[in-house]
Amino acid sequence: MCAYRATTFEERGIYPPPKESVTVGEADLKFIHLRDGNDPGLLQYVRNGGIAFPHIMVPDTLQLRSVSQPHSDVNALPNAASVLRRSSGDQAETSANTKEGGLQSTLSTMISHAAWLWNAKQNIGEAIDNIKTQSLLAVESRLPGPLSQVIFSHVSGTASAAKADALKIEEAEGYRSMLAKTEGPISCVAWHPHRSLIAIAHHAADCIFIYDLANDTWCANVLQNAYMKGISCMAWQPNCGYTLAVGCITGVCLWNIVPPSSAAETADVQKAPGLGSGQFSAWMTMLSFPPLSGAHQYPSQLSASNHPAFHHTASSVSAITFSRNGQWLITGHQAHGHLTVWDVALGTATPLKRSGSTSRSATLQLGISPDDRYLVTTHANGQLRLWETENWASQVWSDFKTNVVQFAWSPDSKAVYFACEGGHDIYALVLYKMAPSLDADVTVVTSFEPHAATVTDEDGDSKRIHVGGAIKSLAVDPRGQRLVVSFDDDSTSGDISLLAVYLVDTEALFRAGGDSNALMPLGYIRGPNWGKQPQVERQPSDPTHKAEKAAKNRRVRVGTPIPSWFGFAPNFESGSLLTVAWANGKISFIPSLFASRISKQ
Repeated sequence: MCAYRATTFEERGIYPPPKESVTVGEADLKFIHLRDGNDPGLLQYVRNGGIAFPHIMVPDTLQLRSVSQPHSDVNALPNAASVLRRSSGDQAETSANTKEGGLQSTLSTMISHAAWLWNAKQNIGEAIDNIKTQSLLAVESRLPGPLSQVIFSHVSGTASAAKADALKIEEAEGYRSMLAKTEGPISCVAWHPHRSLIAIAHHAADCIFIYDLANDTWCANVLQNAYMKGISCMAWQPNCGYTLAVGCITGVCLWNIVPPSSAAETADVQKAPGLGSGQFSAWMTMLSFPPLSGAHQYPSQLSASNHPAFHHTASSVSAITFSRNGQWLITGHQAHGHLTVWDVALGTATPLKRSGSTSRSATLQLGISPDDRYLVTTHANGQLRLWETENWASQVWSDFKTNVVQFAWSPDSKAVYFACEGGHDIYALVLYKMAPSLDADVTVVTSFEPHAATVTDEDGDSKRIHVGGAIKSLAVDPRGQRLVVSFDDDSTSGDISLLAVYLVDTEALFRAGGDSNALMPLGYIRGPNWGKQPQVERQPSDPTHKAEKAAKNRRVRVGTPIPSWFGFAPNFESGSLLTVAWANGKISFIPSLFASRISKQ
């Protein structure tokens, strides 16, 4: 493992914006930070060709109609009967009371006899169950381990059932740990590969909203299903209209969406019809997995959408990705390190068994290269594995102190940028030869150490704030020009509401000497947070004028925005468009305008 010379933000004279500001975009290699809606920098930014995108908001709690809510009029019958009784005369009520008194003693006798019979049945049943359990334990002890696990894993009281329950508990703990890292109402976001559509998964409600950025509107439908619980990841299928794969604890929910007829009539004949704000049609197919066995067998075709039998341990999906041509859907699992490659068109699944059979080797993330020739997976046992997709051979790197938490491919498929949990280094897995060669090496590209930086507020006063921390996540834009890093909240962290942005030069990784930086500091991004509330102009005669004048320069404290998810839009003509989901449920769009600069070069 080699390392390149790193240039820090302070060495380049780059300092974070004040906490009272918000970043709206980048132009001419400079980020525009505004203090409020009346900041004159906003007008200047727009005049120079900048694009100001609106923020959208996702609430913490939702009140949605249950997807499995039965409808019956049985509950209304007692109320109707009570109305009829109240409409009867006094004589009818007296007669009814006499009859009820005679029936009361008979009913009490019948109830006592029924209770005696029930107790007798329970005692006999317990004795029979004890005999059955002893017999099953004797049979289980004589069978080989894998066979007994298959037969007795669902039989209560057996060692195989206890082992299966332990696996479920272990997986549930891993699932809770995964959800604990999700801050705010948004669990994950997925951009459509060809259109300006964003799928947004709600953490608490287990549902998916779709937002159309081009028309600045929400789609009318909400994707929700009784089997879609614990959403962990999403991906749109390329070259297939509107097909969304959702990874959750029950497997993969494959949603097929049909645009409304009105959208199809008004759409451009050369483009697929948009979803618009009207009601669209959608149906779901469940890609489920059977219980794990010693051989880890997988289904040979897609399961029916109404199949009720799910095995929680085997089905839980932690990561999914589509190949760039949309033919393959590759899934990673929370319970083991094996992968599953689905051919969605043919409905077949192929297991890739390499990384262990327990949740300690669970798949954390996976991503296919832009040219579809390589696949990278990271696992809970600290492994980073590089696959070639021609023969599915692989190579492993496991000499990291902690797990690889996040990675991103360069658009030329020559490098993978990644970071490790609790670390401050940004690594690159560099591929030196063409596929299917696995000749690659890991190098440290740069580091972001937490440090104190100088910040100047609107009054010109300077102060020092603590910036950075352990790297939590990173993303590379589709043009390979920008890399964005977020920070985790740990003992070394400071202002984790900031995102650090680097200029990317992947070719520097292949130059002799190693003295050229592949990542050069560019600037910081701050979230949508105003430190001061707008002041209301009042006349001096107003009794509240003096109080407001005294509090004019007093700063109003607002919660610090923390990024919970971020990524780039796959298509943005002017450069790159960063999408950030903040912990308060707000989603912001931050453009970087550099396409004209690239064309001139």
